[in-house]
Order: sequence, then C-alpha cells, then structure tokens
Amino acid sequence: MFESVRKHQRIFLGLILLLIIPSFVVVGAWDLIAPGADGATVAKVGKAKIQYPQWERAHQQSLDQIRAQLGGRIDPAMLDTPASRLSTLNDLVTQQVLLTAANDLRIRISDERMRRTIASIPAVQKDGKFDMALYERALKAQGLTPEGFEQQVRADLMIDVLPSSIASSTLVPRAVARRLAQVGLETRVVRLKKVSIADTMPQVTVTDAEVEQFYQSNSAQFQTQEEVDIALISFSKPASADTVEQFSNMVYEQSDSLEPASKKFGLPIQTVRRVQRGGSAERLSPELMKVVSHPKMQAALFSADALQNKRNTEAVEIAPGVLASARVTAHRPAATIPLASVKTQVERAVRERKAAEKATAAVEAAVKEFSSTKAMPPGISPARSLVRQDRAKSSEVPDEVLAAVFSAELKSLPVAISIAAGPRTAGAWLAVIESAQVPSVDAAAVKESLGRELQRLEQSSALDTLDRRVAVKREAIGVKTFPDKLATTQR
Repeated sequence: MFESVRKHQRIFLGLILLLIIPSFVVVGAWDLIAPGADGATVAKVGKAKIQYPQWERAHQQSLDQIRAQLGGRIDPAMLDTPASRLSTLNDLVTQQVLLTAANDLRIRISDERMRRTIASIPAVQKDGKFDMALYERALKAQGLTPEGFEQQVRADLMIDVLPSSIASSTLVPRAVARRLAQVGLETRVVRLKKVSIADTMPQVTVTDAEVEQFYQSNSAQFQTQEEVDIALISFSKPASADTVEQFSNMVYEQSDSLEPASKKFGLPIQTVRRVQRGGSAERLSPELMKVVSHPKMQAALFSADALQNKRNTEAVEIAPGVLASARVTAHRPAATIPLASVKTQVERAVRERKAAEKATAAVEAAVKEFSSTKAMPPGISPARSLVRQDRAKSSEVPDEVLAAVFSAELKSLPVAISIAAGPRTAGAWLAVIESAQVPSVDAAAVKESLGRELQRLEQSSALDTLDRRVAVKREAIGVKTFPDKLATTQR
C-alpha cells in the first residue's frame, strides 16, 4: 500500500502546472477551491469528504501518466479497470490520512518555502524566472484560486516532510547495516559462456504443422486493430455553464447528427480516420490525440450506442472547459490476419522459440558434463570478478545472469549453473563459479559503504513506521469509501 503513497505524494511538486495544473491530490484543499461543489461523495475521511469530480480528475491524471510512460501504445480500457479506480480512491484517502498525521506531528511549512516551490515549477517560468502572468493564466484556465492552490502546495509539502520527520526518531542496528554492506560488496570469480539464439537458429527446422499450431495457439498476436472513422466537434476553450449544458443536451437529444450543435455553436466538424481501440490514429495533433484517446471518449466510440445505434456520443469532458462529442461514420472490427499474410512472421517466431530451447538444452548438457568431469567447456571466457552491487564492472552481463550467479548455492567450488535463454538474455548462459569472497567488516570499502546502508535502512524503517502509523490513524479517524459510485459518471 505504501508504495502507492510514495508514488503519488509528489504529483504536484513534479507535474502540477507542467500539465497546466491537473487534479488536486490532497483532499483537504478541494473545499478551499470549490466550496460546496456538487458531486457525489465517494469517500469520507474523518470530517473530510472526497467528491467524485476530485476523484475523477486524479484518476484521469493517473491514467494519462501511465499511458505516457508506455508511449501511448495501450488501450485505455485496459487501464481504466475497477481495480485501478479503487486504487486511485485509496490513494486519495491515504493522502488525507497522511495530512492528518502531519498535522498531529505539528509539521509546518513557511510561506517562503511554499512560494519557492511554486516559483520553481518550470511551467510558470519565463527565461528561467517565475512569471506571475503565466501563473495566473494557468490557475484561471483551471478555475482555481491562488489561495486554494497555495494551500494545496503547502499540504503536499507537509506530507513530503513526513517520512524524514519520522526517520529522525528511528534507530537502526549498525550491525545489520554493516552486514548488508559486506554482502553488497561480495565478489564472485566466474567464467561465462553464452550460447546465443542466433547461433542455434541455422540448426533448427520448422514444419508447416508447427507453424499452423503456433498460429492457432497465438491468434491474438496476429490481429488487425478494431478501428473507426469519426466525425468530431469540440470546445477548445473554456465555456460557460449554460453553453456546456446546451451543448451536452443538443448532442444527446439530436443524436442522429452533429450538424445542429455545429451550427448553433459555430463549431467545425472534423473528420478523423482510423481511430483505434486504444487511442492511436494517423497524423493527429497532440490536442486532437488527447481527445480521441481519452478513456471516456474511447468507451463512448466503441459502445453499442455509437457502433450499432449510430448515435452521437455523449458530451465527454476531456479537460475542464473542454468538451467533445463524436459520431462513428465507419467501423472496422478487429479481425485475425490470414496465415498466408503473416506466415513469415509466424515461422520466425517458431524458429526463435525452438532455437532458444536448443541453446538452453546445450548449456544444461554442459553443466552436467562439468559436474562429472570438472573440465572447462570449450569456448568459455577467462576468469573474471563480478561484484554484487557494482553494475559498472559487469555491464555486458544481463541482469538475469548476474542474479543467478549471486543466488547460486556454493556448497563446493567450482560449481556450474545454467541460465535459460530468453528475450533479455539473447541466449542461454553457462556460468562456472570458481570462488567467492565477502570483505571483512574492517575493510575500507565496507566502512565507506556503511553510511549508505544505514541511510537506506533508516529510510526503509521510517517508511515502515509511517505505514503502520497510517493504518492506526486511518482506524482512529474513521474512513468510509463508496466504491460503487466510481462506476458511473456523476453529473
């Protein structure tokens, strides 16, 4: 649970305003910005309430960040699941509990520190300096007040300080840190041999029956994407509440065409071709891509109402003040690509799999041979030293190989182990471990590493303590969530 706390507690400090001030995370600030805002309560944390619009903004921001990290090449529906919705809600609840804990510890953030934090955000800087006009425009575009936003930043900073405040009262045994420093500096002398998949490929034959079987068993890998062509209208700037309501009503009530809404509001109808389930489309501007890839727009475009009943989608809020509605003009369902069109691709996949199996079998046979004869296999590398935590000295050795070398049991030396071929190892590996050495507690390197290990242990202990405090505080102040309300849009 606490991993998600650490992941989200810096959302504002790192990304706020960079994305033109997305949703608020700490729930206490919402009423400062939009007092009495309508919307269903999705959670109660003591006396504080988390409203649906606040949760929705935080959830959309989370989905956008994940999709961006994955290069946008993922179906939003795969991310917008009941579990992810509940996870966002739990994160918001935890943030409020953390804020309560910070108040209990009397953590205070000065006005000067709060202002320095805001001024350091790149999105409100011009020529490397804070620009008040940029700041005010960003706030205005989101309907935020400076007072409410500053209170939000102050709350985030309080939570950010919380782990270090707890760490100051945490005691960590030096003996444990010293042992970790020793283990981290362990050296193992090994000889390595790689049997690459590429080298065994020429030895592999593939039959038509094997190609057919692989194709049938992995048909999901050989499909065209479901896609639609659409007509689209949208507001590209903030509109009044009246206009938003009129627009929403018109695209819904006159659902057989976008023309009435287009004419009434002077909005051009754009044509977008090949919008795929997952959000990708050809040659779109970032603004238009954001509209067609929005999870709610995706859900609306590929709904039965749009595909079968040929109706306009609902007016989808893409961002505060930005609404869009679309109409499907053509639909191409996902379809399995005929084997004849992908036979070369399938055959290569089968060949690579068989080559990997052959490479692994060769290495396993070499391990057995070494175990009985202790004779070094032909082609094995000269002896070299690998250090458990020094990746720079073994950069050409895959992580999987390094992990296997240092996790191998050393009942007697030398000992040989095998590492199966895989996509990350590019082949099967044979490792002969000749010796192992853990430095003494008095070694200079251990003494040098001790401080870092102590710091890591203190941080880990502080996070664990904080985790337990959050659980106790959550129970004490009382938390009630309403996850059933997350499944429907609250208007």
